[in-house]
Amino acid sequence: MLVKATVQKFVDKELAKLWGAHFPEYPQCSGSQAKDDVGKGDDEEALDEEEEQQRKSAIKGVGKITLLCMMRMKEDEMAHTLKSETLAVKCKQKLKCHMMEKFRSWFEGIAKAGQPSLLNEIYTELFITEGGSGDINNEHEIRQIQIASRKPAKEEMCFIKCEDLFQATADNSQPIRRILTKGVAGIGKTVLTHKFTLDWAEGKANQNIDFTFHVTFRELNLLKDKTFSMVELVHHFFIETKNAEICNFEKFKVIFIIDGLDECRLPLDFHKNGTWTDVKKPTSVDMLLTNLIMGNLLPNACIWITTRPAAANRIPANCVDMLTEVRGFTDSQKEEYFRKRFKEETLAGQILSHIKRSRSLYIMCYIPIFCWITATVLEHFFHTWKRQGDMPKTLTEMYIHFLIVQSLQENIRYNGKRVPDSQWFKKSRKILLSLGKLAFNQLEKGNLIFYKTDLEECEIDIRAALKYSAVFTQVFKEECGLYQEKVFCFIHLSIQEFLAAMYVFWTFINTGVNSLSKKKCIMDLQHLYNMAVDKAIESVNGHLDLFLRFLLGLSQETNQTLLRGLLGETGNRSLTNASTVEYIKQKLDQDLCPEKTINLLNCLNEMGGRSLVEDIQKYLTSGSLSRKTPEPGQWAALVFILLSSDNELDVFDLRKYSASEEVLLRLLPVAKVSKKLLLSGCNLSEGCCEALASVLSQNSSLIELDLSTNDLQDSGVKLISVGLESLDCTLETLRSVLLNVLQVII
Repeated sequence: MLVKATVQKFVDKELAKLWGAHFPEYPQCSGSQAKDDVGKGDDEEALDEEEEQQRKSAIKGVGKITLLCMMRMKEDEMAHTLKSETLAVKCKQKLKCHMMEKFRSWFEGIAKAGQPSLLNEIYTELFITEGGSGDINNEHEIRQIQIASRKPAKEEMCFIKCEDLFQATADNSQPIRRILTKGVAGIGKTVLTHKFTLDWAEGKANQNIDFTFHVTFRELNLLKDKTFSMVELVHHFFIETKNAEICNFEKFKVIFIIDGLDECRLPLDFHKNGTWTDVKKPTSVDMLLTNLIMGNLLPNACIWITTRPAAANRIPANCVDMLTEVRGFTDSQKEEYFRKRFKEETLAGQILSHIKRSRSLYIMCYIPIFCWITATVLEHFFHTWKRQGDMPKTLTEMYIHFLIVQSLQENIRYNGKRVPDSQWFKKSRKILLSLGKLAFNQLEKGNLIFYKTDLEECEIDIRAALKYSAVFTQVFKEECGLYQEKVFCFIHLSIQEFLAAMYVFWTFINTGVNSLSKKKCIMDLQHLYNMAVDKAIESVNGHLDLFLRFLLGLSQETNQTLLRGLLGETGNRSLTNASTVEYIKQKLDQDLCPEKTINLLNCLNEMGGRSLVEDIQKYLTSGSLSRKTPEPGQWAALVFILLSSDNELDVFDLRKYSASEEVLLRLLPVAKVSKKLLLSGCNLSEGCCEALASVLSQNSSLIELDLSTNDLQDSGVKLISVGLESLDCTLETLRSVLLNVLQVII
């Protein structure tokens, strides 16, 4: 009798769960006691794997018995509902298996090439924040590396975990339906969407979601000229839903993840596209997308779109419930990345040590793909015993070395031996220059992805391009296992810009033709550089900024020497370089917006400018700061330039920049590497004292601090005293009108 009672209790309980899940609108028919027991787990014990499988099988049996009884009772409507939802459960499991298979591996840097890694093993948590402007961000991505490490407290943003993206925030108790996540190229947006989907598929997070549908705008581009209904579009990408005959997605909790808005070639015309509400009526994919985002189609579905900043404004502000930004790696996350990247602890330590000694490399590694590029280059250096003094220090140097390393690896892979760099470049010049031409042509058009016809226009043999997959990536789109579509891209926007600059430089050196001029006229190199500067300044979205930086970086003799096998003899052009520097400084005297000024300062840095600190001080004290206050990303770029320059930073005098508390907090990373910090008469208050205490207590190189003629208040002095008491404080001289007070506290 005990067995019978236990069986009855199990059946009643599972039947009550089934009824509540599928027929909430009907009265409970499985008994009040069973209803009361739903959710109680005090009589449940932990089951081993075999027992858990038996339990699941028994639960399925309850469903089958219930379905049979409904059919015998002629409850056809209820039977149909139960049958369709049972199919939905099976569909969900099949979709999860598909997503696990698709996203469990990650090809770092090069899609579909090399050896994959398990995503769960290599994934490093990213720094994601909520907030930011929904307007277009016209800064070039390379400048949006990282907000200065210290900001006013009121601007601090909270960290969001990947699995918590769709959870209601403290300021908004309403469910979040539409999220737009922006971030520069290579910052980790795609891997973030993969991890979110994989965690759902593996049952680790967001199990309240019935279906997670992950697609990319690259895939949607292939359907630009086709028509679908909303249901057909889902069936097209996710065959499991078609096989289960699921057409009523309104009944389920659904999330659409659409990655890569910046790669979208659809119009996304929210103004001209009309209202479309019928999920079964065919129309254009563009019409479906705009109405899905606006909420006219599947109004309860959640939508997550990722994009690079410049394309963020393609989604109207009223169609975004939450704007988030991926800011890359924090310092601790950078270290975690490299230790995961190199299993050999000694090698990981050597590379980390070098990166930390190089201020410019350390800052660049806030972007994950820069970590990968840097790791690739430095691993080659350490394995080939090259002197650390020869290691790249500027962006152009890093990309040249990256190209060299990849070329050497490809040569060994296909020819079985290593040859000198110059010989490899001569042998592969044709394909590299063809890729450079493609990169430049598509960069001018603003295209980040391209198709077979684009390659043919540049006379590129697809098989030859695939051979050099370390530089060029082919992404295969397999639709339902029936056929494949091919889409092409460079592994990173900056690689495209580097190859484009290299092509323009080579074309001029070897033919005298200026590729930037539509007339293709012959002129001197100075005109080429000046025209490139002018075009970059005139560009609305900054798409030529990094191209200009690479082009001017290639003007350096040391960089030309590295590429001699590709470029040939370039001659001594020091006078041209000096003229270009003067031309850029003339432009800096004009009333440019902050992002254009910062890019020109970066260009001077690439050209080995020796007066960068003075140039930045002149910019900040010229009065332009009061007219056009730099954004956080622009402040970070100024910090980057100062830290990555070869200029001496031993003395940091705030008055030479701008005597204000805000500027101090923005430039604090620069202050941290100084030996003397002169802050006398800079209108400082207690608001900056906690940050100063942090500098004092973080084992910095600071030995002299001048705080005289500032109203810090007693509370501010107490905060600073905490830093002075730290064992890591190396300060030898402190000047302040409150020095006596400090001595008492200490």
